[in-house]
This record gives sequence, C-alpha cells and structure tokens, in this order.
Amino acid sequence: MSSRRPGPRRGLLLRVVALVALIVFPAACRLPSSGGTATIPATTSHESATPTDLAKTAATVPTASTPSALVAPQAAATPGATGAQTLTLVGPQGGPVTLDPALTQDADSAFVVRQIFRGLVRLDAQLKPVPDLAQRIDVSPDGRTYTFHLFSHITFDNGNEITANDVKYSLDRATDPSLVGGDTNDLPAQTFLSDIAGAAERMAGKATTISGVQVIDTLTLRIQLVSPAADFLLKLAGTPAYVVDRQNVASGSNWWRQPNGSGPFALSEWKDGDRVVLKAHPGYEPNPPTLQTVVLLIGSNALDPVNLYESGTIDVVDLPTDALDRVQEPNSPYRGQLTVVPMLSASYVLLNPNVPPLNNPQVRRALVEAFPRAKVATVTFDGHVKPLDGILPDGLLGRTWPATPLPYDLATARTLLAQAGGLPNGITIYTTGNPAPVAMKQVYEQDLKVSVDVLQLEWTDFLQAMTQRALPALSLSWVADYPDPESFLRSLFDSQSPSNYIGYNNPEVDRLLDAAAVEQDPIQRAALYEQAQQKVIDDAVVIPLYTDVSYTLIRPSIHGVSVTPLGILGLETVWVTR
Repeated sequence: MSSRRPGPRRGLLLRVVALVALIVFPAACRLPSSGGTATIPATTSHESATPTDLAKTAATVPTASTPSALVAPQAAATPGATGAQTLTLVGPQGGPVTLDPALTQDADSAFVVRQIFRGLVRLDAQLKPVPDLAQRIDVSPDGRTYTFHLFSHITFDNGNEITANDVKYSLDRATDPSLVGGDTNDLPAQTFLSDIAGAAERMAGKATTISGVQVIDTLTLRIQLVSPAADFLLKLAGTPAYVVDRQNVASGSNWWRQPNGSGPFALSEWKDGDRVVLKAHPGYEPNPPTLQTVVLLIGSNALDPVNLYESGTIDVVDLPTDALDRVQEPNSPYRGQLTVVPMLSASYVLLNPNVPPLNNPQVRRALVEAFPRAKVATVTFDGHVKPLDGILPDGLLGRTWPATPLPYDLATARTLLAQAGGLPNGITIYTTGNPAPVAMKQVYEQDLKVSVDVLQLEWTDFLQAMTQRALPALSLSWVADYPDPESFLRSLFDSQSPSNYIGYNNPEVDRLLDAAAVEQDPIQRAALYEQAQQKVIDDAVVIPLYTDVSYTLIRPSIHGVSVTPLGILGLETVWVTR
C-alpha cells in the first residue's frame, strides 16, 4: 500500500517526502489532496470516526525497553474462514521498484517485500518487536548480546531449510557497500544495522563480513552490539535484515524478479502494468497464512481506487481526504467500514542555519513567528490531519510529546527582522512542485514586506541539493523508518547524520541524542528525547506543521487485517468470509 504523500525515499517503510501540503489561507483555496493511496491505519476492526475523534486517538507504540528473552507468539486463529481466500488490493501503480530487501527504499516496494521476505524479528500489530523467523531471542543482562534460535522447520519458498548461515549471509550482503556503488549513505542498512559490532567497518569497505554476527550452530545465531541500543530490535525488523537465498541472489542481477522468499507468501505472477500475484507459502512459521492468494493491481488497473472499492473490485482502499465527507454521511453505506488512525509522520518547513540570510537566528525566528502554521491542519485539511507543535508525532514510545513552539506573533516577527537589518536580498524556498511555498511567499511578502522566491526542482535535483545541505529553506515530510524517536531526531538533527539536510549542529542536542541511544530506562530515555526536541525548536530551524492521518475502508468480509501507524504489516493474519 502506498502513502498519500508522494515521493517516499529513505529507509524501509516510509521515507523523506519532498512535497508537503502547507497552506492556502482562504478556505475556498484549499489544496487538493495528493494522488495515491494511504497506508492502512492501526486497527484490526472496523470503526467509524469523525475528525473530532482524532484528538482522542493516538498510535499505541511500545517503549523501547527489552526483556531478557522473547518467545515467538502462537499462531493466530482464523475462525470461520469461508469461500475463496483471496485478497485484492491496489498496489504501486508502476509496480515495485525492487524486491531486493537490502535495497528497498520506498513504501510501495516495502509492502510487497515484507510479504515475500522476513527476518529474525517483526513488528506486531502494536509495533512491538517479536520473534519472526526466530523462535526465541535471548538478551544478555548488559543489553549488548542477542542470541537468536531459529525455528527448526522454517523454509524458503523452494522448501530448503533456512539456517543461521543464511541469516549471516543476508546481513553481510545488506551491509556490502558495493550494492550502492560504494556510497554507504545510500545503503539502507546504514539506518537499520549500524548498532551491530563490525557493521560500520563492513559498510566502509574495510571488512568482508560483520564481525559481530556469529553462527553458533545450524539454528543459532549471536549478534554483538557496539553498545546497548534500546531500539535495536525495532530496527532489526527492517527489510535490510530480511533473509535471502544465496543461490537465488547468485542467479543474476534481476534475481528478485523470481525470488526464493523467506516470508509468508511467494511471488506467483508479475505482469507489468497489470498485476502482481502472491500465493501462500505453507513453510512460513509460526503462522502460515490462511489467505491463499493476494492480488495487487498495478498500472492502469490501479487507477481510481475508491471507485474500484465501491464496485467491489478491491477489498481495502486508502481514502483521500476529499472523499471523507461523502463516506461519513449518516446514510453512507461505507460509514461503518471506515477506520482512522494518526500516522507516525511529521511535516515541517526546515530553515538552514548555515545559509545566509538564515544563518542569523533573528531572521529564522522572525520567519517562524510570522507564519500561522496552525492553519495548515485547520484550514488546508479541514481538520483531517493533526496539528503538530513539536518534531515528534504522538504515539512514539506509547506517549505524547509536548513541546513549546515559538508562537505566531507578527509584531515580534517584524521587530526581530528589523533588528536583523531586514532581508534586502530576500529568501528562497525550495519545493518539488507543491503550491504551498507560494502561499508562504504571499504571507511573507504581505506581512514582512520581504521578497521571496519559490524554486521548483525535480525530485532527483531536490534530493541532491538536500544531500549537499545547500537549500536555505525547504518543505519536508518525514515518516518513521521504525517506531522510535531516534528515527526523527537523530536522522534529521544529529550533526553526523546523512539525513540532516540543513547541516544543523548543536553539541548539546548531539549529547542528548547519544545519551538517549544507550539509555535503557524508558522514562529517562523519553526525557532525553523531549529535551533534545525542545532545543531544536528553540533554535528556530524547524516550523512544525502536522502529522498525517490515515483513513481506510475495509470490506466487512475481510478479517484480521494487521495494521499499524507505520502502515500495513503482514497479511498472514488475514482471512476472508464470503
């Protein structure tokens, strides 16, 4: 399933998005919703909700503390499954970009990859890490050593047993810099596997294997960390840690077009521009799927998914916000099929403190306080998204993240700008086509009397410019790679992060993030992240806007859909009654 927000890039589930819906102030000029479909929300039942319910709804995401041992959950029951066990969805319109777990960087491909491949750990419906291909995980008292015991009868699609050697091969391969031409920053494993001892050396091309991954016997693997990491298992659930078959990979560069997978489903058919079909893999433990077939419509077949749902062609649809009012009408036949959940995403405007004139803190603060950011949620989206005061979306670590944003205060903004000497050369805001920066241009030119240029770049040029940290101001939407504050704060604002696109450098923020990364007490860890968040806000380098909300229709005959604030996870728990 894909995101309503276009352009996901880095990491596994949902990535950096350049196009952000901002604000057009008159209600009559509300921006249209973007194309595509939304990630399915976190609920396993059908419940109707209205926009006023959103303030009461929060994603339930676990703390990052890890017990000394984890045991795989029992297979879920599928009572009353009847009729053809076939689920039909809209997939990525162009088809998956790749099915190689080590190179998956977009949400659309990741959804398909997650059905075909799996790793030692997965996230359950509450986003807690639980054993997947592993039957049990033992954790040392110091939190640095993890021992994984695999299921004894788990197999690849072709029936060959999955062993600890297969897991080690897959981790070594995922951290091989040659997969991306030697640029480690483009390797998804950089985000997910860097905690493992020896992974940094492997990704730097200084080692041929990861020294911290050791095969104990056929079904036992031990992983040693550089230091305790409270979110290690959350990250190990990412696609770079999925298990691939060495012989399958060796068959050619396009091996993933005919993958020998390790997950609950196998690729049965891939017809470009038409459909991708998955079939059940009974060798997946501990929960072989009840569904026998999953059909993902792509190409022209994937156009207008709401109509496809209403006609009975597909079983699940992610609803664009402009269709909500019709669905929520009291007499709508679909009202009771709607599920709503806030997503682990956040949209901002970032201000680069290293590029003139934004290297002046007074200028940055003036721009922050002159922009009525609250209208993004209340006007542009008619309350269909959640206003955001800070950097972290509520629900991470199972809690809210209060922050004190800089206020909307036009008088103070004008004073600050005057004290800074004004903006004789104006400012430039970058986008990849979203009309929102034009609205910002209108606000700043009208209220601050400064010249504003809005430059539209192609996605590849925009991404290159961001990577070079050359843009003074840019619109950005960030969705979690994994359900932890580190995925936001360290990725975007740690001075050493390759995803710190504005070159932000505050040693105190770095210190707090480093301390939080190794803190095992969840309360203390959350306090450290909260302090780091506030310091970034106080530096006036970010204008928080909103967190996204997913609206999904699920047909009453579809049961057991396991969905989360990160999007849909596995389909092995789904069954049909027809």
